[in-house]
Parts: sequence; C-alpha cells; structure tokens
Amino acid sequence: MLIPYDDQLARSLEAKHGVSTILSRLLVQRKITEDGQIEKFLRPSLAHLPDPSLLLGMEKAVARIVAAIRDREKIVVYGDYDVDGTTSTALLTEFFRDVGANVDYYIPHRLREGYSLNVEALKKIREGGARVVITVDNGISAVAEAQAARELGLDLIITDHHEVPPQLPDAFAILNPKQVGDEFPGKELAGVGVAFYLLIALRKALREAGLLSDQEPNLRQALDLVAVGTVADMAPLVGVNRILVNEGLKVLSRTSRPGFRALKEVAGVEDEVTADQVGFRLGPRINAVGRLDDASFGVKLLLSRNDAEAMELSRRLDRANAERQDLEDDIVVQALAKVEVDGLALRRRSLVLFHEDWHPGVVGIVASRLVEKYYLPSIVLSRDKAGLKGSARSIRNLNLVETLRDCAGLLTKFGGHFYAAGLSLEENNLGAFSEAFDVAVRSRLKDEDFQPSLKLDVESELDLIHPEMLEEIRRLQPFGLGNPEPVLLLKGVTVRESRIVGENHLKMRVGEGSVQFGAIGFRLADKLPPLSSQVDLACVPGWNEWNGSKNIQLRVIDLSPTGSNASRK
Repeated sequence: MLIPYDDQLARSLEAKHGVSTILSRLLVQRKITEDGQIEKFLRPSLAHLPDPSLLLGMEKAVARIVAAIRDREKIVVYGDYDVDGTTSTALLTEFFRDVGANVDYYIPHRLREGYSLNVEALKKIREGGARVVITVDNGISAVAEAQAARELGLDLIITDHHEVPPQLPDAFAILNPKQVGDEFPGKELAGVGVAFYLLIALRKALREAGLLSDQEPNLRQALDLVAVGTVADMAPLVGVNRILVNEGLKVLSRTSRPGFRALKEVAGVEDEVTADQVGFRLGPRINAVGRLDDASFGVKLLLSRNDAEAMELSRRLDRANAERQDLEDDIVVQALAKVEVDGLALRRRSLVLFHEDWHPGVVGIVASRLVEKYYLPSIVLSRDKAGLKGSARSIRNLNLVETLRDCAGLLTKFGGHFYAAGLSLEENNLGAFSEAFDVAVRSRLKDEDFQPSLKLDVESELDLIHPEMLEEIRRLQPFGLGNPEPVLLLKGVTVRESRIVGENHLKMRVGEGSVQFGAIGFRLADKLPPLSSQVDLACVPGWNEWNGSKNIQLRVIDLSPTGSNASRK
C-alpha cells in the first residue's frame, strides 16, 4: 500500500526549501512540513534538546545525588540485563567515577533474579553500605520493592521509560517522561535517554556546587552509549531520540572507547556506523550475554579502559550471540510446529505458547518470530522458580500493556511497552490466561487489524535510482521505529538472474540493458522468480561494498509476479 501524501504541499516544500522531489514527498509523508520542523529534522542538533528540568522529579533527584556525592555516601546504579539497561548502567557509573563519587552498580541475573528490583538484592546493597539506589531502565512497577527500600533506609531514585502503572512506587524520586503531569516533550526516550538527561542536570548542579574539577565529564562523548541503548531498545527515532542517536552515531563511528572499538571489530562494523548496524550487529551481542550468561560482562566491556580486556570480553559476547542464535533457531522450530499441529493460528487471534525446556533468555525473540510469521500478538513462556515467565510481542494497533491489564487478575506481574512486554503467572492459570488474553485481543482489534500491510513510500523506476537519490534519502537518517527507511515500489522489472544463497535468501539481478541492479531478499527463497519473468518489487536501495567495489544494491522486502493479485494490492 502506497502511503498517501499531499502532492501540492510536497511541490511547495520542494520549491521553498530546495529539496528534491523524492525528499519533499518523504517529508510530507512523515508530517515534517513546517519550516522549523524541516530544519530540525534534516539538521538535528544538540542545541535543539529540551531542558532537563521539564522532567518531573528532576530537581528532587538531582539534589539528593549532589548531597550523596558531597558527603561520600555510597551510590548503587541498579540496571537491567538488556542493552538499554547495560548502556544506562555504564553511562551513570562512568560519570559518577569521573566526578569522584563512591559508586557501584548491580545488574540482576536474568535467570536467578528476573527483571527489575528485587528485595534480596536491595538487602545486599544496603548491607554493602549503600544509601542511594538509582534504577535505570526499570523500577516503575516496583511498588513492593520501593516500600522495602524505604524500610531498609535506602533512598530510591527511579529512572525508567516503561508504561506507567495505575499505582506508582513510593520512591524518593521518579523520572519517567510518561508520568501524568510530566511536561517533558520527549515521551519517546529510552531508559538510557532518561539517564542521560539526569546527567545533564546533575553536571550543571555539581558545577554550581563547586564539586567538579577543571576536567568536567564530557557528556557528548558519552552519546555512543545513548545511541546504542536507544536503537537496540527499538525506541522511536523521532524528536529528542533523533537528536541523541544522530550525534551518538557520530561519536560511535570514531569512538575511543575500548569496549566499542573491540565490539565493532568482532562484529565486522567499520567506518561510519549506522543505526541498522547497531540494531543487528552490536546490540544483539551485548544482549546475548544478558540472555544466556551474566549481563554484567556487557557493562564491564563498556566501562573497560584496557584494549586487551575489551577484546577478550567482546569475544565472550560474540560466542554468547552465536549460542543464542542456535538456541533461538531450535526453539522457533519447536514453536512453529506447536502452532501448526494444534492449528492455533486458524482458530485464535493470539498465540500463547509454553514449554518448560525453553530458555527464558530467548523467548522474546521467539515471540517476535511468531509475530513475523503469523501476524498475531504472541506470548512465549518458560518456567522459572516462581511459576511461568515470558515475553509478549504485539502487532500494529494493539497496546500490549493495556491488553495485559485486562487479564491482570491472572498474572503475578507484568509491564513494558506498547509493542513489547514481560509477564509472570502461576502455571495453573495458564489455560485461563490464554483464553482471557485472546478475548482481550479480540475486543480491542477489528478483523482488518490482523491483515499485515506493507507500507510503500514511493513508486519509482529503475533508471531513477542513482547515487543522488541515495544521498537524498540518506538525509533522513537515522532510520528506525517512527522513522523507517523509505521503501520503493518498482513495477514490472525483468528478472535477469535468480538464485538461492545461504539457507533461504534470494539473490537476483533485475533490469533492462545498462540499467540493472543486484538485489538481495533475506528469507525470501520461497519467492524465487523464473528467469526473464517480470516482478513488482518492494525494496530499499542502498550501497553494497564488496572486494573493494561499491555498487547500488536493492534490498528486497517483498516481491510478486507483475499482474498478480498480490501486486495490485
């Protein structure tokens, strides 16, 4: 489906701002049409960042941390085991070390402790002499744990970005842009973005209190952590996030941080780093060690100042990622078989799957693969010490957290985002929950919501794809959720070469005469077209560098024979 746009408005932008036809159309489709908007979107700058004081609770949080640093009270940063959590933990810990604070960090073990605050960890932290605990990327739902912290004599400062529950924890201070009454314009911030904003305000307060040396922490150089955490958490790359990630990718491309230098080498990332490389190469390696091993190794890597240590840790993360991929593939096969054997996709509007042997560290990825295959909200569960625990992934128009709230009486714990959430329940409630969740999904969606549709930005011709077009599209980077990479529709292109590469990827050459391009379609081997046939392509043009040569290549999202019903949709 081609995304509609106002052609007259696009032509007006083209004339007024001197942008190309394709760029003006893409701006209109993204609702970037006002003069100030266009300038800020095409030239994102740190000067455009909103004031940290707009975050509700900032003044109280900063005052308490300043006092802790001045009085040498021990501060513990309490993180999460995913990339957003580990980058947030490294960000705060590094800053506190640089300003001479008495600081330590704590990452709960995914398998032994689970997500977010837990009382036993708080007891250990208090016994270790801490007076202040700062959560990053977690804590907004930790009502009982916040009460325990207060009883233990810990001042708990929660920084989080997940959906806010009806009852807030009784913490010393809470920073979350989604709070009722919060006036901060960047509701899309990831956990690491909230943590970064805390540091902006804190550095200013420390400077005013005379607690900084001449060598102040360079927050711009810390934006590599912010970019990686934001992109890996699939936070929308619009507004404040667009600015932070755009600048952070520049820092990451030339980073002096030993951890990222080593991780880039292991992952085969060179030169200018893109959001796509963060999402598919760097992020998964940091995530994997938290899924299968101990996420603190990821924090150690990011904080390392030693090249040899950083390379050793990067290789450990790389091995964990390879293991994660094998494990994921095995469980996906089992999950797909279960759906097919039980006919679940034919009679349900949601999928809820459980197997006691499935590894809890990869159930979220498996849920994503189920959504990709069946386009149904999917929950994958495994067993933990307290019952069942799992991850949920959604489809367009379904708010997962609100849907799970409809089933709250059958759950022991849940929380998360619009499209992704975590949950726990007792095993004897599994059947009732599966039914209740399906009823809740049906009540919130219409039949057409279960029909996936590929959004196409521009219908084009092969001879219009050239380096200048790619440069114009590049101006919209960084791409991600909320600002997707433009997808072109090419109708009636001739297939000159067509073969399967790897296990299930499609490699082609398409075009006529001198206007031909190589094309690659990942996981599209089942759509292998005959030679000399004509196909309609949904694709993303880009550069492919191989053996010293650089050529335009089409990344195929989908294809169908020209003239078929599929191609006319």
